[in-house]
Amino acid sequence: MKNYMKIALNADSFNVIYKNNNLFFLLILIVVSLSIRLYYLPFEIPITFDGIDYFSFAFEVSKTQKFPTGILHTNDGWPLFLSPIFSIIGNSDFMSLVHAQRITSIVISTLTIIPVYILTRKFVSSKYALIGAGIFVFDPKLIENSILGITEPIYLLLVSFVLVFALVKNKKLFFISFILLALASIVRYEALLFVIPLSIIFFLRFRNERFSYLKYLLFICIFILILMPIVTLRLDSNNMDGLTSHVFDAVITTSANTVITTPETNEPHTRDVAISSSFFNAIKFLGYVTIPFFLFFLPFGIYNLLKTRNVGILHLIIFGIFMTLPALYAYGRDIQDYRYLFLLFPLFCVISAYGLNLTKKLLNWKYILIILTVIVVSSFLLLDYNQPDHVFEKEIYVVTKKIVNDATGVNSYGGGFFQVAILEQNWPDSLPLRYIPTPHEASLGVNVTNQFVLYPPRISSDGFETLEDYIYNSEDKGLSHIVLLENNRSPLLDDVFINYENYSYLKKTFDSSDYNFENKIIILKIDYSIFDKQLKIKDDS
Repeated sequence: MKNYMKIALNADSFNVIYKNNNLFFLLILIVVSLSIRLYYLPFEIPITFDGIDYFSFAFEVSKTQKFPTGILHTNDGWPLFLSPIFSIIGNSDFMSLVHAQRITSIVISTLTIIPVYILTRKFVSSKYALIGAGIFVFDPKLIENSILGITEPIYLLLVSFVLVFALVKNKKLFFISFILLALASIVRYEALLFVIPLSIIFFLRFRNERFSYLKYLLFICIFILILMPIVTLRLDSNNMDGLTSHVFDAVITTSANTVITTPETNEPHTRDVAISSSFFNAIKFLGYVTIPFFLFFLPFGIYNLLKTRNVGILHLIIFGIFMTLPALYAYGRDIQDYRYLFLLFPLFCVISAYGLNLTKKLLNWKYILIILTVIVVSSFLLLDYNQPDHVFEKEIYVVTKKIVNDATGVNSYGGGFFQVAILEQNWPDSLPLRYIPTPHEASLGVNVTNQFVLYPPRISSDGFETLEDYIYNSEDKGLSHIVLLENNRSPLLDDVFINYENYSYLKKTFDSSDYNFENKIIILKIDYSIFDKQLKIKDDS
């Protein structure tokens, strides 16, 4: 028995087992990663912001079997993928479809470890490739993003496979990268730019092959044929193709105009300011996304790459340069979002794993397991530390459902649940639609037929010194209710929260204390008959 234990614990024996069971270790990483994602999934809270747009689009397709009008004008590949899943589940329960969207996103995000592992395995041994894949699948930012039910997981999966097939040894399989890139362009239109680096890599690798130019033309034709059906549907529904209409307009706007506007605020910036803002934000967010794992592994990988100048990784870097262009454009317009840099993560994983070659004599199976364990535990601890206040989100969602039922206008109080509350209120009917161009669409002269109406309107209290001024100037906008929290991020509303009983024209219609909420939230209804009388008395005096 003792001899058996000695053999089982022998490092050489374990290395043999390890070598023949790479898929087993990869499967363990997949199971652990999936478990962590499901553990942090907030089942009682619906999706918000972009996620609800994708949800609405997918639901409309599953319900009508037609391409919807006015919900999304581009980037509809993800909801088109979701729609058959929604059709199978049916429309009996709103939250069941929400869970389906999130879980599908989580599964896709987890399975992206496969192309990342294959890509990394092209440059390092299998045990280092497992570390590179582990860094990817346990990155806390990617885990948090996968729970949102938005486009990044499926986009990352497709682009990662594009990189895999762009470096495949069998040149006959290179055309698959063009097919996957076309699908990625449907998911996010900026992937259209990656035709350029993919073409560069093709000619760098196969320029001396016979009929290489004819093969390239064939690949481009396949790429266009895949995009044509979706382009036709978009043009018929929304009068734009969602590809060239966005990519080329962005290029023309940036190159032709000396003034660039941010889409959220419509505030102008000179081109010089936009360029400096672009590079400043890129450096800032690049530093942020490398925390925690890449910050440690990337320097070794970059050093080893400079020393060896691996041609395959240099080809990936060509892709990486083009991957940063959408981020630079967004940051130049002051869009503060680090998600634009997620596409660089597969490249970062390859470079990080490549750096382990510097210490390959020191690394055996025990160190590999220790590194992977540290990555998993660190990810879990960081996720636990950065978790949002789900109790507050749940309670503010309850309040928002009351507001959409009663109010004709309300102050901006955050939460991001207006659209989903309206959708659930109308379920299973669709949201009301009418034409309201966004500032960006208006600046481009885009003619959009319809889009969602967020009702009741949210009216900001910024810039007002007194409650009377705010109400007086907001009455014609429909202001009827005021929602107050313990922290309103407004001195005016913070004062009202404390002293609302001093205002006779404010009638409390909801108090969270009556519902055993953990957070203090109240809803006040404005009695304009009393307000107008007091205002008249004040004016007369």
